[in-house]
Amino acid sequence: MTPDLLDELTYLPAIRSRQAELRGYSELTAETKTGLRPLIALGRLGQIAETARVAERVVAAVGGEFFLDLNTFQDQQCEGWQELCNSEGNFRAWQDFAANVDNATPVALIRDGAPERAFIRQVLTIEENYGVVAIRSRRPANELPLLQAAIAAVDDVNNLMVVLDVGYIRAAMEAKAVEANRAINALRTVDPSVRIAIVSSSFPRAVSAYGEEGNSLEILERDLHSQIGGPEVAIYGDHAAIYPDPFAASPARWVPRIDYATDDAWIFRRHRADDRGFVRCAEEIVQLPDWDREFAHTNWGAGRILAQSRAEEALPGFGSPAPWISVRVNMHIERQASLEVGDYEEDE
Repeated sequence: MTPDLLDELTYLPAIRSRQAELRGYSELTAETKTGLRPLIALGRLGQIAETARVAERVVAAVGGEFFLDLNTFQDQQCEGWQELCNSEGNFRAWQDFAANVDNATPVALIRDGAPERAFIRQVLTIEENYGVVAIRSRRPANELPLLQAAIAAVDDVNNLMVVLDVGYIRAAMEAKAVEANRAINALRTVDPSVRIAIVSSSFPRAVSAYGEEGNSLEILERDLHSQIGGPEVAIYGDHAAIYPDPFAASPARWVPRIDYATDDAWIFRRHRADDRGFVRCAEEIVQLPDWDREFAHTNWGAGRILAQSRAEEALPGFGSPAPWISVRVNMHIERQASLEVGDYEEDE
């Protein structure tokens, strides 16, 4: 990867190595994949916990260059994750692992309690070995000193991308915008030209809170990006229509649901299995004024909804929530990747 490629980035999808997210990404068009360099957090993939095997699946799904991060959320980690993020030898275990993952550029890991010197040496080594280096911060306010030290230390600031991941924003939009702006301003006191990406998510943990049988949810990630100054200030990024925080699975019985992604909203329909479930959901979605017939013929996810609307029962392999999460992820990334800057700025 080169700094020139980073300069061309207009969208940074941040996903995890989970089945639904990887499948959604893998089904993107070749043209869309060519323009993306996703940020992928390596963690448990279904029953697969071995890091090397998960990495192989990631490489196959992405089909090109990507930034490799490490998922450290409880119950989502791969086996041996603690060894991978050990700071000994300037995070040598992480760098050695990433060196054997095709097309991957490792993210410089931030770990609580790790010596600052080890972190900075990690940043410099990745810059030297890969030509570019990315740092992801999930707690920008707390980690500002480390980020500022990294900006000051790199050989060329143009080789660096700082990813400020502010997490879930629907419940605290204004506070997240203030947090992001403060972090950006603080980082640019070190070097005003430092490349920054803002990653967030407004997809809720439970959409049923917004409508028992359906509703439309505004995509707030673009609003946040505009509030901090838009593409002149930072690269736009999101969690690909996924709730970003870990939570324990609920034992409650799930209700069939299908989500449809437009440029600026997620529209969902939700009907119980004894009320024709996924079939009725799909039938209602294809009748929406926002339904895009042309998109359904070029996009895998929308195509699955169209096919489901014409079926009398759940499509083979699509009788549970996970495949429909893949559908949402696929549509969302395709939509956001195709947006030009003016497409969403004019709507503000």
